Amino acid sequence: MTITNTFKDLAGGGLDVFTPKASSSQEDAPSAKQLEKVAKDAGFALDNLPVTRRVLKSGRVASKERAQPMTLRIRVNDWNRFSSFCERNDYTVAEGFERLASLADEL
Repeated sequence: MTITNTFKDLAGGGLDVFTPKASSSQEDAPSAKQLEKVAKDAGFALDNLPVTRRVLKSGRVASKERAQPMTLRIRVNDWNRFSSFCERNDYTVAEGFERLASLADEL
């Protein structure tokens, strides 16, 4: 088996004659403030903040505001009862579940 250079015919020769271009001068490049102004004038917002990943902690969470999405397998009849309970009492699903959990604590 012979290995051949598949790029040999590109640009009139092999990649052996390839030389990188000299870097262009950065002197005539606009400053960051100028770029921000142009972007703002055009209706864009520069968001260069680093993306931070939220890590979920195991165990109980002290804050009531934090919610963990999950899937439950429940009977349709039970869900319909729970849903109508929430509608009757003007609860969201989260509020209804919190009420149900507090009732379970009293048992």
